[in-house]
Amino acid sequence: MSSSIAKPPVRHPALQQNALGLTRRDYEGAMSTLCAGCGHDSITAAIVQAFWELEIPPHRVAKLSGIGCSSKTPTYFLREAHGFNS
Repeated sequence: MSSSIAKPPVRHPALQQNALGLTRRDYEGAMSTLCAGCGHDSITAAIVQAFWELEIPPHRVAKLSGIGCSSKTPTYFLREAHGFNS
């Protein structure tokens, strides 16, 4: 059973695609459950944008996280990537 909130699978035909044919949405992950004032969501958005612009396939990425709130962060971006908690 997953404790994350699933985003609806909406694909608008006008969404811009990178050279891989992926939209920015393809680089996102689950809905964030972090506190509204937390900076993790801003960092996550920047990571998503960077990987999309660099045209890096999400499945080619390994994500590592520590403890505390940061341990949840890999859930929120690159859902097709590999994630590890240390």
